[in-house]
Amino acid sequence: MTFDELFDEIKSGKMNRQEARKHFSLDWMQTARNYIADVNRGARINIPEIIYGEYKTLSQTIEIAEALLVHHPRVLISRSHHTAELVSHYNDKRTVHESPLLVVVGEMPVMRGSVLVISAGAADHPVVAECELALRAVGVEPVVFEDRGIAHPTRVLEAVQAGVKKEVAAVVVVAGMEGALAPFVSSLVPLPVIGVPTSVGYGFRAKEAALTSMLASCAPNLVVVNIDGGIRAAVVSGLIAKNQNKE
Repeated sequence: MTFDELFDEIKSGKMNRQEARKHFSLDWMQTARNYIADVNRGARINIPEIIYGEYKTLSQTIEIAEALLVHHPRVLISRSHHTAELVSHYNDKRTVHESPLLVVVGEMPVMRGSVLVISAGAADHPVVAECELALRAVGVEPVVFEDRGIAHPTRVLEAVQAGVKKEVAAVVVVAGMEGALAPFVSSLVPLPVIGVPTSVGYGFRAKEAALTSMLASCAPNLVVVNIDGGIRAAVVSGLIAKNQNKE
């Protein structure tokens, strides 16, 4: 479990001192036949375990997930080519949440804080959905507005206004093409903005243009993750929100 969940268990009296100590012990490194599953990581870094599934077989992915789920209420499986099989495997056993690029197995945590997520176009949806689901798994409410590209700037203003009213702690901007939406949004809010360039665009260096444009931006409150990095943006913005919303 994450640190927040561990704290809640201790605070409510559901976990005693000895049980809590075990969660911080190196003895809780578990071996899943061929892999070392660091089941204590969630308590250290306060985010759930994420399995990068793109190059793993279905059996490898399930094996690692099972080892983690013994000690954690949920696990994230990113970029797996076996989404349908994973959903089928866990459907009768645990709660499953899915998006085109991410599967979450297990119950979602209590929400603490919120993050605004804005995308430029419909082509960015898979990365937006990944970011949205990852935020929920981290324990932060996503406030999502899609297809708000600067070809029609007034569409952006509505999204920013909603985020300000919600008192979001950070903004994630997902955009392809030239990535201009990220610095534009940054100029409108007194918040950290995390740009997610997507591999969407035309012609020469199409898959890199948004990245280089965002990196070259003069907006001082804009930072940038790698191309199509929806999960990383969710984790960083989620930790900002959770640290701001201390209880």
